[in-house]
Amino acid sequence: MLRVRLIVGISLAAALVALLYVDGRLAARLTPVIRLPGSSVDVGPWLYNGAISTAIVLVLTVGAAHELVRLARVRGYRPFGLTACFFAGVLVVGPYISANLAPVTGGYDASWGLLWLAIALAYVFLLQAVRHRTENALENVAITIFIVLYAGGLASFLTKLRMEVGGATGVAVVVFSIFVVKMTDVGAYFVGGAFGHRKLIPWLSPKKTWVGFWGGLGTALVCALVIGRWLHASGLARIEERYVTYPWALLVLGLLLGIFSVGGDLCASLLKRDAHAKDSGRALPGLGGVLDILDSPLLAAPVAWLFWTRVFHVVA
Repeated sequence: MLRVRLIVGISLAAALVALLYVDGRLAARLTPVIRLPGSSVDVGPWLYNGAISTAIVLVLTVGAAHELVRLARVRGYRPFGLTACFFAGVLVVGPYISANLAPVTGGYDASWGLLWLAIALAYVFLLQAVRHRTENALENVAITIFIVLYAGGLASFLTKLRMEVGGATGVAVVVFSIFVVKMTDVGAYFVGGAFGHRKLIPWLSPKKTWVGFWGGLGTALVCALVIGRWLHASGLARIEERYVTYPWALLVLGLLLGIFSVGGDLCASLLKRDAHAKDSGRALPGLGGVLDILDSPLLAAPVAWLFWTRVFHVVA
């Protein structure tokens, strides 16, 4: 099982990194004018500015939302599955659209996400009234909107980070943040497996130990400092001091990404245990479902966005 897990995990990571690398290379090039046949509309910026990274996050988000719908139905709830997946995807795509419309609208506008969330809520109420009237109204509406927020709302911070930082630097900070998060999982797995005995939360995640927790945080700190300093020194993402001095800010970011990585894993475990499921799905042999690989980055994504766009001042 470990061998399958490693093969699938490494292959998936390599494929995603390769696609993101292409996205970064496209963003670094001078955008050519690409017009649709018989049209004066230039789609070049849309294809070169974040299309690949947004598509990756979109596919993973819709997959995670679908698995959450399935887990809810196992528990006997009746969320509106297609609606949840659609609006979760809309929240992810929103920052990409807003950033590419900025030259027309006069600037990047993040308020579209709240508007789409309001539309989602109104539409779910309408579906409930038409299909089920008052039957389990609170459950159906609440769980559907929860899935939209959990899968789409949190994942949208990845596309927000990519588009707000922009260009190849935007891709670099997204890859950096996800790498630190996943290395937290790797560090916790191996350190906990080798030295851990005292369980972290036995009733929720029996395999997690306190030693593994601290091992994961230590791995996150080392990765954040080493990779972050390389990004800074290479000029790919130079960090100018704003609120926290460099390189201490990298350690704070690594610590928070590590903590929220563990928290995201535990949050997903809470939902899976409630549905009496070990994994969220079977889409990825050895790894489980899409949510099983996205759970840690989901909760850590707002932290990464906050630091790279508000705490740090990143210069390409």
